[in-house]
Amino acid sequence: MAGYDPNVADEKRDGSRSVAVVGGGFGGVGAVVMLHRAGYEDVVVFERGERVGGVWHHNTYPGAACDVPSHLYEFSFDPNPRWSRRYAPQVEIQAYLEDVARRHGVLDRIRTNTEVHRARWDEPRSKWILQTSAGVHEADVLVTACGQLSVPGVPAIPGLQDFDGPAFHTAQWRHDVELAGKRVAVVGTGCSAIQVVPAIQATVAQVDVYQRSPGWTFPKMDFAYSERAQRLFERLPVLQRLDRAAIFAFMELGAAGMTKHRWLLRPFRAIARRQINAAISDPELRAKVTPSDEVGCKRLMLTDEWYPTLAKPNVELVSERIAEVTASGIRTADGKHRPADVLVLATGFKSHAFVAPMEIVGAGASSLAQEWAAVPRAYLGMSVPGFPNMFLLYGPNTNGGTGSVIYTIEAGVSHVIAALDELRRADARRIEVRRQVAEAFDGKLRGALSATVWHTGCTNWYVDKDGNDPNQWPWLWSTYRRQTARIAPGTYELSTAAPEPQQSAARS
Repeated sequence: MAGYDPNVADEKRDGSRSVAVVGGGFGGVGAVVMLHRAGYEDVVVFERGERVGGVWHHNTYPGAACDVPSHLYEFSFDPNPRWSRRYAPQVEIQAYLEDVARRHGVLDRIRTNTEVHRARWDEPRSKWILQTSAGVHEADVLVTACGQLSVPGVPAIPGLQDFDGPAFHTAQWRHDVELAGKRVAVVGTGCSAIQVVPAIQATVAQVDVYQRSPGWTFPKMDFAYSERAQRLFERLPVLQRLDRAAIFAFMELGAAGMTKHRWLLRPFRAIARRQINAAISDPELRAKVTPSDEVGCKRLMLTDEWYPTLAKPNVELVSERIAEVTASGIRTADGKHRPADVLVLATGFKSHAFVAPMEIVGAGASSLAQEWAAVPRAYLGMSVPGFPNMFLLYGPNTNGGTGSVIYTIEAGVSHVIAALDELRRADARRIEVRRQVAEAFDGKLRGALSATVWHTGCTNWYVDKDGNDPNQWPWLWSTYRRQTARIAPGTYELSTAAPEPQQSAARS
């Protein structure tokens, strides 16, 4: 499997281009390191939080861990042989990212506690003007690394504000709230819920889990790495690289099943069904947790503990629709009221919030929100016509049912570097994807999406009410890496000055 090769950095580029990066998670940290190694030194990262980490800094709920094996959920240029587990917990991932940032000098380039409210393209000067909470900043190139899942999604449940006890989202966990001996209501059965509920079950008096619809799970097969294994990875790095390649190959098999070769999903479905049957003997509970949709239509969740936890005597899975939240609990549509001392919203994040809450205004004074009024679209998930010198990391249609977002981020940064190199070679001031190229790509992408498992009729957060899917990548991830590795001839327009007014109007 291809990865970012730091040895390529021996040929230094003209690093005079200034780059502003918004977001200090894996995207922001990776961008600084890779740009530096490519010879681009003038890079500033704006992070609204008090430290780097992004989603791994904010999500500190009990049981928080990655659902991608550790050896693939790390930068290819900075492997960590000392992961404690096959699937790293939140605290280790946060520590890893901070360590990478410290060792590579990223911390000196990050402005924490600084939110970018607005970014505006200055046409005559070919620069981006950023309005931040700390003042104005100018840059030649804007890179957004905000992440797709950064704004907590709070459902519009009647009476939610009337609850007398502590109520909070998993991404805003209240560590000051004592759960021991309490009755806890958890709303949601997605990726965070399947980690939270097993982690708190033995501590609480009762936990009621409110399910809108079940999702398929797959055995996680998590285990701790022994000291001997860690030493082997340290002394023989090839072992870690081989493991990373094997993980990637398995995930590419899953991607192939979810996109083009649907027959590959049959063994996944058989394993997922066996996992339910092996852990749950009660036929009523088994029926509640067994989905009717295709494996992968909703996010396939990895867990070894979810079903055994649901079978515990102090856990109740509630599949009745929530009618309202009361001061003392939750009432469901069947009229039953279940008391609760604490309310936990494991309800995921606002989808399609690729740059939120930042406002971006491009050429011709059009905003990105206006450009995306119907649905977010971007060439390779990175470039939008009318927004010169701007690139999105982990943007529209760069999610997937399998794969590692860090792999996607590295591919995206490689594309940014290729674009900067094109600017240097042409001695140009601006680079902008051609609208006809972006539209042709989008048409091909939408056509491929229609045949994927995500469009087989289930309700998921990928697809909106109009059937648009601005989230998923409908091909293999190796394809994404290959397509982002270079600037294809004729894809981008390069110029040394702002275009004539009539040219801008023709593109709008």
